Amino acid sequence: MRKLMKFGCLGFIGILAIIIIAVLAFGGGETDDTTSNNTTQTEDSGGNSADEDTTSSGNTEEENAEEGDSGEASETEDDSTITGEEFEQISNGMTYEEVVEIIGSEGTVQSETGEEGSQFHTIIYSWDGADGWGANAMLTFQDGLLQSKAQAGVGNGSEADVTITIDEFNQLENGMTTDQVFEIIGGEGEITSQTGEEGSQYHTVTYTYYGESGLGSNATLMFQGCIWQNKST
Repeated sequence: MRKLMKFGCLGFIGILAIIIIAVLAFGGGETDDTTSNNTTQTEDSGGNSADEDTTSSGNTEEENAEEGDSGEASETEDDSTITGEEFEQISNGMTYEEVVEIIGSEGTVQSETGEEGSQFHTIIYSWDGADGWGANAMLTFQDGLLQSKAQAGVGNGSEADVTITIDEFNQLENGMTTDQVFEIIGGEGEITSQTGEEGSQYHTVTYTYYGESGLGSNATLMFQGCIWQNKST
């Protein structure tokens, strides 16, 4: 009887031990699976983050490249037109190459006469004004040298400090010198055309003065050899 009881106790203990081992084994496997899953999720998260960083970096580079292209395009557009300051720097007797260097672009041929290489070879080039709205400048070259220039809307005459009144206009008389006219009006107007060699009797300059009343009012004065020839409003 004692042997049976002893065996029964031992058998019970053995079964209990097996159950404990099974529970531990099951719990340990579950823990390993959980750890493995957590590790995989962490790696996936890191990969996604890296992909997002790469995409963000790529987008930034593309945006910078587009901005750079836009800036270059703007500069190109500016170089292809003529400003009032550039027009004033141009003087008769300059070569076409010197004029192009000032403006920054080639002009458009409007007309060409005479045999190339002869003293009668004449070319008229045009440039669009930087302000747009029909503004342009026309430069005439003969035998490779600038003979005359004219512009419309290229200068900033309408915004100039020097304006003309009807009283000042009525004081002007043919035969007055440029200095006498400038003294009456208060300064030099906007040069709208110029021909001939400066200092010679054939040097002809047309100035435009804008009226104080605005609304398109202006006066045009033409001088030849520094002597006033005529006026118009």
